[in-house]
Amino acid sequence: MSARATIGALRQRVTLEAPIDAPDGAGGFSQSYAPVAQLWARIAPSGAREDFVEERLEQTVGHVVTIRWRAGVTSGMRFLHRGRRLAIRAVFDPDDGRRFLQCQCEEIS
Repeated sequence: MSARATIGALRQRVTLEAPIDAPDGAGGFSQSYAPVAQLWARIAPSGAREDFVEERLEQTVGHVVTIRWRAGVTSGMRFLHRGRRLAIRAVFDPDDGRRFLQCQCEEIS
């Protein structure tokens, strides 16, 4: 999305979720997610790749999710969109103007 993007380009409704660590009773933690906000977003595919992980082939699909600028969005959070989970890997302000945030995401299957 260019620096001249408009709010009208944000047409998909997504839920931003933050991780919550809860003790599992055995000295570790189990991670779950809690909704933070409902946002308008633009979701664009950014590519796919295949990796050989644990003796099997895995495919990863990347997306760029653009939202209006919002404080507190970090990697480790995720978006929900129509049943798909998009894990945020990186967040940046494309024009340093606090208008939009672009989130590099990876689809979790």
